Amino acid sequence: MRRLDRYLVSETLGPLALGFTVYTFIMLIRFLFRSADMVIRRGLSFTSVLELVAYHLPSILVLTIPMALLFAILIAIGRLASDGELVAMRATGMSLFALYRPILILSLVLFLGNVGLMTEILPRANSAYESKFIEITAQTASRQVEPRVFYEEWPGIVLYVFDTPPGEARRWQGVFLAPSVPESESMVTVAERGGLRVDDAGEQVQLTLVDASTHKVNLDSPESYEIFRNDRQTVTVTERFSTEQRERFRAKSSRTVRSLTIPELLEWKDDPDRSPELQRLARVEIHKKFSIPAACLVFGLFAVPLGFNNRQGGRSSGFAMSIVVILVYYIFISNGEDAARMGRLQPWLAMWLPNLVFTVLGAFLLAQRNRDKSLLLSRLDRWVRTVLASKLRRFKERRRKRREERREARMERREEAQVLVRIPRPTLRFPNLVDRYVLRLFFRVFILVTVSGSILYIVADLTDNVDDILEHGVSAGVILRYYLFLSLQIFFEIAPIFVLVTTLLTFTLLSRTNEIVACKALGVSLFRIAVPALVGALLIALGSALLQSEVLPATNAEVARLKDRMEGQEISRTYRVDRQWIFGKNGEYIFNYLFFDPVRLRMKDLQVYQFDEEHRLERRLFAEQAQWVDGRWVLDHGWVRTFGPRSSRFEPFEEPRYSPYTEPPDYFMSDVRRPEQMSYGELRRYIDELERRGQKVPELQVELQNKVAFPAISFVMALVALPFAFRIGRKGALYGLGMSLILGMILLGVFAFFTTLGETGALPPVAAVWSPALIFATFSIYLFLGVRT
Repeated sequence: MRRLDRYLVSETLGPLALGFTVYTFIMLIRFLFRSADMVIRRGLSFTSVLELVAYHLPSILVLTIPMALLFAILIAIGRLASDGELVAMRATGMSLFALYRPILILSLVLFLGNVGLMTEILPRANSAYESKFIEITAQTASRQVEPRVFYEEWPGIVLYVFDTPPGEARRWQGVFLAPSVPESESMVTVAERGGLRVDDAGEQVQLTLVDASTHKVNLDSPESYEIFRNDRQTVTVTERFSTEQRERFRAKSSRTVRSLTIPELLEWKDDPDRSPELQRLARVEIHKKFSIPAACLVFGLFAVPLGFNNRQGGRSSGFAMSIVVILVYYIFISNGEDAARMGRLQPWLAMWLPNLVFTVLGAFLLAQRNRDKSLLLSRLDRWVRTVLASKLRRFKERRRKRREERREARMERREEAQVLVRIPRPTLRFPNLVDRYVLRLFFRVFILVTVSGSILYIVADLTDNVDDILEHGVSAGVILRYYLFLSLQIFFEIAPIFVLVTTLLTFTLLSRTNEIVACKALGVSLFRIAVPALVGALLIALGSALLQSEVLPATNAEVARLKDRMEGQEISRTYRVDRQWIFGKNGEYIFNYLFFDPVRLRMKDLQVYQFDEEHRLERRLFAEQAQWVDGRWVLDHGWVRTFGPRSSRFEPFEEPRYSPYTEPPDYFMSDVRRPEQMSYGELRRYIDELERRGQKVPELQVELQNKVAFPAISFVMALVALPFAFRIGRKGALYGLGMSLILGMILLGVFAFFTTLGETGALPPVAAVWSPALIFATFSIYLFLGVRT
């Protein structure tokens, strides 16, 4: 390899490593955020979390390798162009095609490595991830069942446990088991004690009930009522995946197609027992295993002319261009997969079309640049240089004239003044000229970082949701609205990282241009220079707080609704948190209904199960309809059955009668909303209601405190970043970006650790939520003590 080739490769390797780290980190953050709920609720060990991350990592790497290569070439070629080195190479008669040779070699190496990932490692990793997820879901099921909380994770079944002995979460006292949706053939089971176990295969969850009574009745003919009593009864329920479900999952979802190796995919594509859609999906996956790695070769060709043209844009412009190209490429891939799955395009064409388009475009741009021509077509180039340029000049001229007119008007007003008193302005006033300059730079970098990070997050999320989108034929409008609203939640969740990266990059750029040195030479302290960045971070923190208080509750509810549509689940009913199962205010009886009309204040097929102090069923009521009239529930067409020690008494009624239960319609009217879909006041009232009903909700207390503390983390991250930014000095923006990633990972780890302690009750919620902020603020103050200001 020639010295020049080695030089070009060495210039590319640094940005390649950085881009690979940045893109992988952003996608990994998204995975960790999505998995945090499962990790915390199921109490996974650190080893299990690492296993899940390791199994999911290959699916991230196959995407980030081409992305990182594109970023690296844009940065490397742009740096050579901005320093005049490419001009010197061209002056010696070197062709850009010769310049592409070392990049082609590097692209070929990454292509072969990515092919190995796609064909050998990724299928095994996907299969291992699915198996591990099944194992975790089954083995941690017992930890999810909490006393006085309806558990509906098992399909078609609702489980309610009245109490558990202290420190013995797996031993239950008082168990109620019923179908989750009312049916005409009703069968419910009440047991004095119970527990949960997983079979040896790890696929079936079994309930062991002691002193159990099973009540069976046909609601259409309630005169016949059967009760079966058992000293010990075993009920097999299905966790999220059983053997049968796993096979059904594999038979219908393309997610599992990604877990197949090349030989298995070749069998699928010609298997007559598979549906035509699955056969097409297998063909799509075969071509995808090579087309996505081939993007390394395509991006290498495409990035050289773009990087050469980026001589004045710098690294930030290269990063922005890489994001745009990546987004366009994966939109091509997603739409192609949709078309191939539906049979509108051949699988090979759908998967290779983006590469073909970008190859032709890249070859054209490279030829244009090699002949020192504009990257635009001649007519378009002339239009840009003449028509568009003249319009821009006229626009700037009009702006200049308006500024002059305003300046003259201000001077005339001053001349009309009878007395003019000049008060000297202090040099430390805010905002002065330097403050405005730093603040503008801060927000320009912040916008670039926010847009780039959000696009990467959305690309990763779209990759995960593409199967549901294709399967249910979701319209483009629904997808657009979903990601438009989701982007607000993305911003809120990652805003502290964005502020951290922005602060480091802003002051690193100022150091690179010696502007920090100039300010210090004029006697301005670094503390004073940092004020605009802190003000910007404070504005972002306040904006985040306003966003989560006023906007996110509504947008997150809309995101949940659109997500249901993407998954084919049309929600047409109003639910409370416990869905159709709600216990009464005093906890002695349970309500169940088929449908609740919040407008007419009417319930259909209402059932009420009333229990004694020993958690035995003592009374059961059924009414075809319950109507709220004059402050009371009026029941119509139903029956009441009372249970004694040896017999039961049956009492039907056809005429309307008043209900003995006094819960008003508001008690049944609340929507199902997660904490992020509630404002601070709504969540506070909801927690108070749950605590009055005897439920301990430390995780909701943590969420409540987070609504105040998490926006403040953005300001704290600016404090943490400042001493590092001043210490980095002239080492460069890329060095600052790498440092911000390290600090961001530390932040996420500390925040997740303390949040877990708060949700498990090991720390008070206030201490758990605010401790990371206090720790990092103290740490930043300590670092500032060693900075020469």
